[in-house]
Amino acid sequence: MLKLVRLLLVFVLLPVLLTAAAALAWLRWDAGRPLGPYFEARKGNLSSAEIMAATLDAGQVAEFRTLRSDAGLAVRVRIIRPEVADGALPVLIVLGGHRTGSDAVDLFGNVGQKAVVALDYPYDGPEKVRGIRQVLSTIPLARQAFIDTPPAVSLALDWITGQSWANDDELVIVGASLGVPFAALAAARDERVDVAMLVHGAADNRDWLETQVARRIDNTLLQGPLATIIHWLAYGPTFNTAANVAQISPRPVIIVGAREDERTPARQTGALFDAAGEPKLLRWTEGQHIEPDRADIIAELLALADELLPVPPVNR
Repeated sequence: MLKLVRLLLVFVLLPVLLTAAAALAWLRWDAGRPLGPYFEARKGNLSSAEIMAATLDAGQVAEFRTLRSDAGLAVRVRIIRPEVADGALPVLIVLGGHRTGSDAVDLFGNVGQKAVVALDYPYDGPEKVRGIRQVLSTIPLARQAFIDTPPAVSLALDWITGQSWANDDELVIVGASLGVPFAALAAARDERVDVAMLVHGAADNRDWLETQVARRIDNTLLQGPLATIIHWLAYGPTFNTAANVAQISPRPVIIVGAREDERTPARQTGALFDAAGEPKLLRWTEGQHIEPDRADIIAELLALADELLPVPPVNR
């Protein structure tokens, strides 16, 4: 019996452990490799901005477009702007939660004398994943969406800056919840962004992920390792929000936290503010984390945006 156990350890368990260790080592390497050259190549040059739908209601133009590059990247955007503008408009480029995407424009109502452009994440997988087989098949699609989002934002900026209604000196990127890491990286990489507004986001994404894992899994021994693996799968070293937000200066950064946020601990909001360079501003909203169905929180954030934006850009 002892001999059989030894054989099992040598020929079955040991290869499995070595394979798992090698896979994790590769994942950690892949998560941290430089992606700047990929972002540039993936964006390419804007080749078309096909309009899928357009409506006019209450003096506002609403458009749904698909932007495509000659490198094969495609990003869906929705735009709301006034039909008649007093001049070139400040533009809010919005990256919302993973279930909001370009529908975030619907939360703004009457946008007044500004334009709102909300992006869908370039993800082609299922919205709800069920079963281990679907999970495994979805992971590569989700990872691709992560690294395609920064070039998608740059492609959207290429299009926006070519529009007669857009004020190129008042381009504000707004990242909310999951959109915060993407918005921070986009603003750090692309100096066309004049102001960054980061709503209910964290400085340490791995710590933030552990908070999300803990909300679903009670086993404390599993929470840390699972958060680390997810962090690597999501290219956590690239989407290092604290490091990226520090690179936005001298352009203004507005950090917005929620006092009762069940997803983003207050310490993470404070750490994000501390990581940002000057000029910067920290504001707090009442209540919990931003969600599309939490109308009171949305209303407070929109009032705050009207109060604070657009911030005059810094000469650079």
